[in-house]
Amino acid sequence: MLNIKIAAVPVALALALVNAPAFASGSEGFSQAPSNDTRLYNVGKGVYADKFSCSSCPLAGKSLNAELAREVVSGKPAVALSETEQAAVMTYLKRRFKL
Repeated sequence: MLNIKIAAVPVALALALVNAPAFASGSEGFSQAPSNDTRLYNVGKGVYADKFSCSSCPLAGKSLNAELAREVVSGKPAVALSETEQAAVMTYLKRRFKL
């Protein structure tokens, strides 16, 4: 019985060391909340889908690319947005297409 416990110690240590790098990689930890920029990006993605590219929206059927993103950022087409929605869409398009 004692031999089984002693043999399990190196295995447990090896598993702990193998899994440690998985937790250390990346820029965000487990306890961090999404940044405001990340939240705006996610909201902007939804606003774009709901107000620009839905089936009855001005950009319906068009593929979003850098050129189209530049047009939206410049105000074409004119879509009624709240200040928050506008900031979110701008954040989304600027980050996605590095504008």
